Amino acid sequence: MKKKMTSKENILHDVLDYLKGKASDDQITNLQEWLADSDENKEQYRDIVRTYYRLGNVQNWDQVNVFAAKRNINSKITRKKKLVLWHVAASIVILLGVGLTFLVNDFSKEQELAQVTIIEPGQKGAELILSNGKKYQVMNTQKVLKEQDGSTLQIDTLKGIVYDKEDTKSKELIYNTIKVAKGQEFNLQLADGTKVWLNADSELRYPVQFTGKSRKVYLKGEGYFEVAHNKQKPFVVNSFDQDLRVYGTKFNINAYDKRLIKTVLVEGSVGVKIAERTEEKRMKPGDLLNANTVEGSMTTEQVDVYPYTAWKDGNFLFNNESLEEIMLRLERWYDVKVFFADNSARDIRFIGDMKRYTEINKLLYFIEKSSGAKFEVKEDIVIVRSK
Repeated sequence: MKKKMTSKENILHDVLDYLKGKASDDQITNLQEWLADSDENKEQYRDIVRTYYRLGNVQNWDQVNVFAAKRNINSKITRKKKLVLWHVAASIVILLGVGLTFLVNDFSKEQELAQVTIIEPGQKGAELILSNGKKYQVMNTQKVLKEQDGSTLQIDTLKGIVYDKEDTKSKELIYNTIKVAKGQEFNLQLADGTKVWLNADSELRYPVQFTGKSRKVYLKGEGYFEVAHNKQKPFVVNSFDQDLRVYGTKFNINAYDKRLIKTVLVEGSVGVKIAERTEEKRMKPGDLLNANTVEGSMTTEQVDVYPYTAWKDGNFLFNNESLEEIMLRLERWYDVKVFFADNSARDIRFIGDMKRYTEINKLLYFIEKSSGAKFEVKEDIVIVRSK
C-alpha cells in the first residue's frame, strides 16, 4: 500500500521536486491522491488560492507563487491531472510561504551589482476613434464627448469608457473603434450595458448605439466580455470570419491569429460558426473552442478557464505553456521584441503565475532560476537562450 502524505513538509518536498521537473511517477501519483483524499483538502486549497489573489502589497515574493520548468510531463499525466496538480503546486507554496525567499534575496543582490535595462509593465491606455474619424489618446484623461447621433460617452483612464444607455432617438448606426497598443490594456462599457476588457495589441469596433436588430461588434486581438442580456437583440462578436452568437454570458476570445481563435466560455451559452462554412457549434461553461477560420475547422475541449481569463484580473498564469507561447504574451504586454538565439528554448514549459504589473526583469529572473532558459535584455529586445 502506498503511504499517503499527511504533513505539509512531505507535500512541499514532493511539489518542489515536481516544479523542478524531478518528480517521480510515485510522487505525482501521491500528490494526486492527497488532493482527492477529501473535500476538506480541496476546499483548503481553494481558500488558499483565493487568499493569495487578495494579497496586494507584500513586497517581492507575493508577486510570484510558483514557476516551474517541465519537460516530457505529457507522458506522465493527462491534461486533467495537470490542471489538478497546478492547483496543488500553487497552493502548497503559498501555504508554507517558503522555497522562494532565497530567490528574492538573490534577485535583489544581483540587481545591486548589475546595470540592467528596466522594462516596465503595460498600463491603462488606448486610442479612441470616433465615427467622424477624430482620434483621442485615452491616457490620464477625464472628459465627456458627444457623438454625431447626440449620444454621449464618458472617458476616464482608470474607469474606462462608458457610453450612455440607448436613449437616443437616432436610428443611424454609427461606429467607434478602440485600439489598444502593445504595452496597454483597457476596458469599456457599451451602450447596452455590456462590459468589455481588451488586452494588449487589440482592437474593437462597435456601434455607439445598438439601433439594428442585433448587437454586432468586431474584435481583433483578445477581449473578455460580460454581455448584457437582451433576447430581442442577440449579441454577436465577429473575429475574422468567425461569428460568436451570445445568449447572455461571460467569455474570453483570443483572436490574434485567424488560424487559431481561442474562445473560452466562463458562464452562460454561446454559439460559434465560421462564415457560412460550418454549422453553429454550441459551447458549455468550461469549454475551450479552437477555430481555424482559414480551414473552416473547430474543436472543443473542457478546460480550467482561469488560465485564459487571469489577464483581466492583473495576473499572468502559465499552465504548462511553452516558452515560445509565454514570450509572445510578454511581447505584447511589455512592448518588447523577443529573439530566440537557441530554438531548443522554445519548447521549455512552465506552470505558475505572476502579477502582470511586475517589471519584466523580475519575471524573467524567476523563470531563469527554475528552468533551462537564460535571458538577456538589451534595450527593448529580450534574447532567449538555453543554458
